[in-house]
Amino acid sequence: MDYKKVVIYARVSSREQEKEGFSIPAQLKLLREYAQKNGFEIVQEYSDAETAKKAGRTNYNAMLDYLKANPDTRTILVEKTDRLYRNFKDYVTLEDYDLEVHLVKEGSIISKNSKSHDKFIHGIKVLMAKNYIDNLSEEISKGLHEGLEQGYWPFQPPYGYKRGAKKSLYIDPLRVGFVRRAFELFATGRYSLRKLSEKLFEDGYYYQSERPKITQCVLESMLKNVIYTGQMRCNGIIYQGKHPAIVGFNLFNKTQQAFKKVSKSKVRKNFHFLYPGLAKCEICGYAMCGEVQKNNVYYRCSHHDRTCTNTSYISEKQMTSALRRHLSRIALNDKLYELVKTSLTESLRDEQHYHKTELERLNKEIEKCTDILKKMYLDQLNKVIDMDLWITIKNEYEIKLNRLNAELQRHQNANIDYLETGMKILDVCHKASLPYSELKPEMIAQLVWQSYSSVTVKAKSVKVKFAEPFATLEKLVRVAKQGIAELGYDEFAKTLENSKTACLKGIKKEPTGSFECVSPSSTCMKWWRIGDSNS
Repeated sequence: MDYKKVVIYARVSSREQEKEGFSIPAQLKLLREYAQKNGFEIVQEYSDAETAKKAGRTNYNAMLDYLKANPDTRTILVEKTDRLYRNFKDYVTLEDYDLEVHLVKEGSIISKNSKSHDKFIHGIKVLMAKNYIDNLSEEISKGLHEGLEQGYWPFQPPYGYKRGAKKSLYIDPLRVGFVRRAFELFATGRYSLRKLSEKLFEDGYYYQSERPKITQCVLESMLKNVIYTGQMRCNGIIYQGKHPAIVGFNLFNKTQQAFKKVSKSKVRKNFHFLYPGLAKCEICGYAMCGEVQKNNVYYRCSHHDRTCTNTSYISEKQMTSALRRHLSRIALNDKLYELVKTSLTESLRDEQHYHKTELERLNKEIEKCTDILKKMYLDQLNKVIDMDLWITIKNEYEIKLNRLNAELQRHQNANIDYLETGMKILDVCHKASLPYSELKPEMIAQLVWQSYSSVTVKAKSVKVKFAEPFATLEKLVRVAKQGIAELGYDEFAKTLENSKTACLKGIKKEPTGSFECVSPSSTCMKWWRIGDSNS
């Protein structure tokens, strides 16, 4: 492979389109100057300008295709971390390509051969980049919240409904009878969940063709779901849906009251399961449902008595112990927690600078619009313009002012949201490091729900997969522990501080596209791999 051959990549987001310092030409100029200075041959140039309407990265994918087809080119030049990575998938994908990434404004090079402290610093930047935090705290909520506000259910259709146009729901005629009958029978107060499941089956109400009898845990979830009334609940908030109701509010409320009247039995103990709906069977993919036997909680495949061969039980204690071991992979002890926290706070500086600039711009625009409205109002009073024109202009500028003020409010709150979101992530990892005596099963369950994307069980074996950003944090923790093992904690922390200082010195945000790359040590730039340099 030839490390003298490079591709360069530039990107701006919709919010940066009109800013000279962030522009595509400015980034490309910076990267070309850097390549020329260090004797690189640019074989391909790629750039993406995202818009509010379309945020795809066609040329980014084209760059990956080129790198895949040309294994002799393994070097990317990019302005800084958040130009290259827009989401966690990007970070993981590029790792698999075995690349050498030059972050020009940050004055660093990252490759698989980088020292552990360099990888750690880079990982923290990636993890806490504003794009990621936005993705966690803004993009997800924006898309889902907007759909919910409009009355549409953005998730998988619940049993009894089918998906229509624009994520709308309509009643499934083949399943609606099952849902209604389940509510009607349970509302009488004469059935436990187990007996109700049997009754529905005996009466010919089949849940699914491959699974005619509904499980107790699925039945309970159905009977407590407010979506069947025409409303929707998400994150504790109730939204009014546009889909038709299957049951009325009166029947739904009677059903909820029936839960309170059920005698202390397995049904009542279902309320205290730690992991309802969390784990799935590794063999068939069906849910692992909880049962109570001799005052102990066990989980087993809900399809075990049909086609699945996973017939073993796993106790809740065994599940908790296995999950506790897995959580240790993202555990940040007090010292590591403080290191990451410091890096997060420092990463906030760039975000603060951006929002400060935006606030100044927005205040100027608001002042300008207000002045225009005042002038046009006086013109209307003095009969310079007629009333119809004044109303048209007034409405137009009031809409613009509302938009500007909303954007202003978002930027005023953004820094707080950014830091709070990051600290919530770190808090999960810090709690995961608590000694077993302090980390109670209820807390383990809470941490699991927050950090895992999937849990599968086969016999008594538990496999887990972390959700992002915890999957990335798992790698960072592993890198940090490796560095501490090699250098000792004090030396590792010192090296981190030196790397951060060098990085901050290397960042020169000049709108002209000029740059200054600082290379204080071999930990920052690996010139032995790419040829000699004059810097």
